[in-house]
Amino acid sequence: MVENQSPRALLWVKSAQYFIAIIITLIIGELVERIPLFSNTEIYSGLTSADLVSFATKIAVLVLFFLFTKHACNALSGGGNAVSFLRRVAIPVAALIIVCVAQKSIGEILTPYLGSTGKTLLTIISSLAVLSAALWVVIAGYRYSPMLFDFFVALGQKVRSLLPVNALDRTCPACAAPVQGAEKYCLVCGNDLELNRCKHCDAEMVVSAKYCGQCGHSRKES
Repeated sequence: MVENQSPRALLWVKSAQYFIAIIITLIIGELVERIPLFSNTEIYSGLTSADLVSFATKIAVLVLFFLFTKHACNALSGGGNAVSFLRRVAIPVAALIIVCVAQKSIGEILTPYLGSTGKTLLTIISSLAVLSAALWVVIAGYRYSPMLFDFFVALGQKVRSLLPVNALDRTCPACAAPVQGAEKYCLVCGNDLELNRCKHCDAEMVVSAKYCGQCGHSRKES
């Protein structure tokens, strides 16, 4: 059944499998940590088996999270500029999350057994890793930001096209009173609104104008 699916559908299936694996790994890790055999077994100077299980669980989840993000991004083909932007920044964002969690987990395991020099070196390495991942996110966001801008421009145009006529800016060219709906005459001064819009380009014309200021056609031309 799975073999008959499209490549995109297979990628979504794979992504779902990785997501389910993340949930299962978290649950199993939490349950194993609570087993007395692990929580009461000290390996070295306060380091218990439960601590190692917790560390291994976090690393496994981070690996699965990266694979999930990668396959989900590959499955997000098409969909316009917004989806394209998301595909290109998702991996850098995932990398930043992974680095932040990994450096914290490694620090919790190693810090109690490091001297001052070791702690300083670990801090420098962790800081460089986080800064590098953050810089990757910034560069990706800046590089592909035009896609997001184009998406919001297109969205604004789409929303405006869906608005009813009475929601758009429209005034009587004779008295500047607001015009509601698609009235043919102004409700305030009685001006003929149809005659005051060019029949060729639909631009508004002042009452006394004989020719359109936008296209040059005569008001009387059909």
